[in-house]
Amino acid sequence: MSPLEKYSAEEIFTLNLVPLWVFYAVAGADSVIDQREISSFKGMLKEAHQLKDQFSREILTSLHDRFDEVVLKSKSEQPIPGIEKAMDIVSQKSSPAESEEFKLVVFSMGWSVAAASGDFTETGEGSNISDEEIENLTHIADALSLSMAKLRKVITSTDASKIWSIFLQ
Repeated sequence: MSPLEKYSAEEIFTLNLVPLWVFYAVAGADSVIDQREISSFKGMLKEAHQLKDQFSREILTSLHDRFDEVVLKSKSEQPIPGIEKAMDIVSQKSSPAESEEFKLVVFSMGWSVAAASGDFTETGEGSNISDEEIENLTHIADALSLSMAKLRKVITSTDASKIWSIFLQ
């Protein structure tokens, strides 16, 4: 059984918006969305079919498949209130385990986008996540109801690929 069977088409569409809202809140924090941020986000969507968690995999694969339609709709609502509204839906319809994993996956996407831009060291690892991005990531974590203890489990590096890979099969 698909974990999305509990959701209406409209609710699934709202859940598809969450990763985009996170992207806009982080990448747009400094008012400049750069190519590295876009590439990071697109790369994660392309790998969505490899996610371990079925609920997250189905949401992100669905977003990847209907990307153009969802992008157009994503700009009609502010990111943080939109994320909060979507999390209300998730908390009502999904198990606590599904809900937590989805929240961590989505936050990880935001962290990875933030880590994709900025200054780079000789090793190629991102070293500068802006204060604005950190502030917006904090607002996103609050909207997702993620505690620092849970965030410490996923924020293990400034290397976005290391963070993202913990969610893949």
